[in-house]
Amino acid sequence: MTKQIKSKQRVNKYGEVFTAEREVKAMCDLVPEWTIENKFLEPACGNGNFLVEIAKRKFSLCKNVKDGLKALTSIVGIDIQEDNVVESRNRLYKLFVTTFTEANSISKLFALNIIKNNIICGNSLEIMKQWEEKINNNQISTSSM
Repeated sequence: MTKQIKSKQRVNKYGEVFTAEREVKAMCDLVPEWTIENKFLEPACGNGNFLVEIAKRKFSLCKNVKDGLKALTSIVGIDIQEDNVVESRNRLYKLFVTTFTEANSISKLFALNIIKNNIICGNSLEIMKQWEEKINNNQISTSSM
């Protein structure tokens, strides 16, 4: 069983409380249909409890490494704490390489880059506001998010 808090100070300063595995699984069970392409944004991803469960479910649908990379591109997480971002990235990468044991070094490098770009350190409210402004100014399309 994983701890739900790292420290009382972090709870007080950031409201940081991690969702237990049982609740994560129960909430993911509410998704009506899982596909490799379903897009997920976790705006307060913490150390990756939801991200890992989502990736597990998506990876179970993959036929090959290419599908696994495609699944990774559809998972985005943001957290304000750098240590959480690092832990989330590490957990996702470890899951990728243990799931896709046939992945070569290029595929692993692609996975690392996808994870680095999609698991972001920052304030999710500010980041999503910037994304919205870019969409409204036609600087990016919603299909690329």
